[in-house]
Amino acid sequence: MTDTAGLTGTTDTSGVAGVSGTSDGSAASAKEIGVIDRSAAILTALQDTPLTAAEVCRRLGYSKSTTYRLLADLRTHRFIVRDSNGLLRLGPFPGRRSIATTNSVLEHLRTLTCESVQLWVRVGEDRVCVRNVEADHELRVSRSVGTVLPLVDGGSAALALCGPGNPQEFYATKQARVKGTASASVAFTVGGAILSLCVSYPLTREPDNVAGVYRTLLGQAAVELKALLEDSEELSVLKDIARLALGAKKKP
Repeated sequence: MTDTAGLTGTTDTSGVAGVSGTSDGSAASAKEIGVIDRSAAILTALQDTPLTAAEVCRRLGYSKSTTYRLLADLRTHRFIVRDSNGLLRLGPFPGRRSIATTNSVLEHLRTLTCESVQLWVRVGEDRVCVRNVEADHELRVSRSVGTVLPLVDGGSAALALCGPGNPQEFYATKQARVKGTASASVAFTVGGAILSLCVSYPLTREPDNVAGVYRTLLGQAAVELKALLEDSEELSVLKDIARLALGAKKKP
């Protein structure tokens, strides 16, 4: 594969009344339905925006004990995840392919930055683009999944992949590889693989304070991706993409 980078144009109403004098399990069944209703309400709230546990309590009107118990259960089964800032987000639901969840993290980052976002994996002395979502601007930085670049060619993603793999380490470059472009990246390690999350953009749209704008957003997204990829089949998919891309590059 070759480098194709370039600029292209409520209130809680789910309480259950007690039932006495029965032995058919109807009370227990009703209670279970109440739990499902409340859990569904929490997931619906988090679908709109990440929230803290306290904000979930206030928004839905549930007691703290009930909310915290439900949140703990939802986290145990990975219906939700907690990021590095303590915010609760939707997680990889059971039976839901994590490939879609991973893409949703990149798409959310694109929405926040209004720029193209790539996920790179390091393989030896190369890096391979394994996920890409492009900005909606007519002028944007484009890269294709399967792009293979030597680490020595530079760029913020390459620098991040050569570092300690800590999402708190932030890297930014301008015109490192392609004239008129810039990028910002962080790296993280999961399952023995080193990955880099990168925001790429035309130099004409570079913020005055690159670190101030991108460091926290990239760090939070990287922590979320790491949690989603741990013990997930998606990591194997990403590694396969990298392996196939390298194999295609080596063919005459």
